[in-house]
Amino acid sequence: MKTLHPVLSFHWYDATVDGDKRIEYRSMTNPSGFRSKWRNQIWDKREEITHVRFSRGYTSTTCTYEVVKIDIGDCPIDGWDDQYYRVHFKEVEQ
Repeated sequence: MKTLHPVLSFHWYDATVDGDKRIEYRSMTNPSGFRSKWRNQIWDKREEITHVRFSRGYTSTTCTYEVVKIDIGDCPIDGWDDQYYRVHFKEVEQ
């Protein structure tokens, strides 16, 4: 079992906990146009990643979800026009 540990802003963390957000988007390139760190952390390890644990900013508040799949695709947010690594997740059944 391998867990991905991204940090979310309070807004996106709260939307995730409320159930409004079930896909995490991470950029494929950084602002200078070079490959982002997410290729190594997400795409290259997509077969190993089974869970994602989000942190609410840099606090100790976290939530964990089961990863359904990891793929590449569009983001529905206006202005986010590139392709993104997409981590699809669902609530962990108790």
